[in-house]
Amino acid sequence: MGGTKIFVLQMNDIIRWGLFALAGIVLLVALLFFLLPRGRGEAETNEELPRPTTQARYIPGVYAATIILNNEPVQVRVTVSENEILSIYMTDLAEISQIFFPLFEPRMRDLAEEILRYQSAYIDPTTDYPVTTSILQQAVIAALQLAYPQGD
Repeated sequence: MGGTKIFVLQMNDIIRWGLFALAGIVLLVALLFFLLPRGRGEAETNEELPRPTTQARYIPGVYAATIILNNEPVQVRVTVSENEILSIYMTDLAEISQIFFPLFEPRMRDLAEEILRYQSAYIDPTTDYPVTTSILQQAVIAALQLAYPQGD
């Protein structure tokens, strides 16, 4: 007949395999945390930006705000008429900044389209790049604040 087989585990083997299993679980959780997309909740984004209370009336002209990329100033320019935002674009984006910050130009185009469509910089853009979008959006808001008449 078959005899009873005894399997002996030493405590250091149990500890070693337990630590390997724990490290594997931690690695799996970290990968899931960093690789799964995270959306911003609507309540969170609505609190970030103040909303204008009246219809915007601008002083016609071109207004600029400066952001610093790679120790180089980059201007975000906003052209407005008396009642609407006409164009938004970046100037002075050096080639080296385009290499280090490749998302700024395409995000600026996308953000400009949304702002021009809604005629407000106080929008909640849907994007996978919230930091880049926020920097550009704040620059547009700063430029538009220069376009408001001083009495408002």
